[in-house]
Amino acid sequence: MLNRNPRSHSAAWILRLCGPCILSALAGCGGGGGSSEPPPPVEPPPDPEACSVPVSQGPFTEVWPDDDWESSEPEDQGVCPDDIDEAIDYAFDPSNSTGAVIIVRNGYVIAEEYSDLRTEDDLVTSWSVAKSFTSALVGRALDQEYIEDLDQSVADFIPDWQGTDKEDITIEYLMTLKTGLERINEVTLYNGADQLQLVLDRELIGTPGEVLYDYSNGDPMIAGEVINDGTGLHAQDYLDDKIGADIGFTGEWWEDSEGNILTYCCIDATPKDFARFGLLYARDGDWVNERLLSEDWMDTSLGPALDDGEYGFYWWPLDDNGILASGLHSQVIAIYPDDDLVILRFSEYTRLGDGSTVREGANSHLTFLPLDFDSEEFFDLVRAGLDDN
Repeated sequence: MLNRNPRSHSAAWILRLCGPCILSALAGCGGGGGSSEPPPPVEPPPDPEACSVPVSQGPFTEVWPDDDWESSEPEDQGVCPDDIDEAIDYAFDPSNSTGAVIIVRNGYVIAEEYSDLRTEDDLVTSWSVAKSFTSALVGRALDQEYIEDLDQSVADFIPDWQGTDKEDITIEYLMTLKTGLERINEVTLYNGADQLQLVLDRELIGTPGEVLYDYSNGDPMIAGEVINDGTGLHAQDYLDDKIGADIGFTGEWWEDSEGNILTYCCIDATPKDFARFGLLYARDGDWVNERLLSEDWMDTSLGPALDDGEYGFYWWPLDDNGILASGLHSQVIAIYPDDDLVILRFSEYTRLGDGSTVREGANSHLTFLPLDFDSEEFFDLVRAGLDDN
């Protein structure tokens, strides 16, 4: 039979003659053999959540400050610097009047920033962050047996209370805001000439052990008198001798015109000095090779914050076993012992008056409310850097 399609005939003939070379060429192009390189693999798009630099996974070396602090890059201590930068930008929004931010990880300063108007040598003020210092001093006095135990009556240290219903107020009630005493107005107290007498004279309006309020300036002021009477030292001197000398903390605690230390507020120190106190608590009351606060006191005093998520013993709770010392206008020392992390933020501070720390006349504190700042959001921004690596 004749093939009536010359094209078909021609194609078949060419395939018989050149089929091997065509197949060889096709194989070379298709990756089944030959000498051509395969196309490069397609790179996945960058992870927008990943850190911009490699971040160390540890293990990390624990260090302690001596006269000064060692510094380290955040990524070398397991924290992404991108998140640190975001947190600092957040804190230093112009509306927030932030004076200083310090972040400490593994004992290293991994971030330190000051406003244009402040330096590392300028003082900041604690406001109610001082309450957590008072808590530490009560613990130290217990450890040294100046206070018998938490069930001891506060009246043992305040003779005017002896033989009255106030004898039923214990040290534990004082530290957990269950005194049953009337709450005093904060402004009235701060402006008082004899602030200790003001808080001691409060009426007993409830039963000791009963919760009447969840925050108080008056009760921590009384705790200062327990320290004074029990140890024979004002809170300032006891802090200097029994904690400050060991950790390198130097601060000035304000007093009223009668010489009573304002143990509910008002320690002036540098931000790095406050960081030392934070590190003491991040390290469970230890400092180098010495225990300054007993394990029993640490467990007891941090129990309400860690176990019940409530304020007590002058510490606030945070997520993930964190604790917080907090003061007016967002003065904060946030401590995360599980991560060996301390985060501090303080306002720009001006000491008004003649420069002394006696609260009388024009001598007072000036800080401003941050208008676009939430402490826990700030902490979360920093701690995101622990995961973005």
